[in-house]
Amino acid sequence: MKGKFNFKIGALCAILSAMLLMPALVQAKGEEAAVHKEKKDQMIKELKLAPEKEKAVLAVEDKYAAERKEIIAGVKKANDDLQAALTAATPDEAKLKAGVSALTASQDKMFASFKNQRDEELALMTPVEQAKYLMILGQWRQKMMKKRDKKAAAEKK
Repeated sequence: MKGKFNFKIGALCAILSAMLLMPALVQAKGEEAAVHKEKKDQMIKELKLAPEKEKAVLAVEDKYAAERKEIIAGVKKANDDLQAALTAATPDEAKLKAGVSALTASQDKMFASFKNQRDEELALMTPVEQAKYLMILGQWRQKMMKKRDKKAAAEKK
């Protein structure tokens, strides 16, 4: 009996921690979206694609950016619903399970959106352009991770 109680408390703490982080992550995504789009446009220009290809790749980017706005709204709604279910005096496990399912489904949609965008963009490029694009994208991610690591190290001090 005590083990079940400890498990439930641990699960509740994990869910609450995730909920506290989600609003900050969603807000950060909105602020970073403009920076991300600018960098992505710059990366596409570095590839020196034919003008038609460049327009097509940028159109794919815009298409998925609009899709992700809807997904982010779904993530916010799922997060709010889960928060409401948790703040009840005695949380209903069925509502919690539904909320967790909705939130994870929204996150899965977000990941799928990024994957589908990448696949669509790559389909527009030759193998050489694909390789260059992926290398540029990888270098950009490494730079972003270094910045994040430096920021985290500075915050610890």
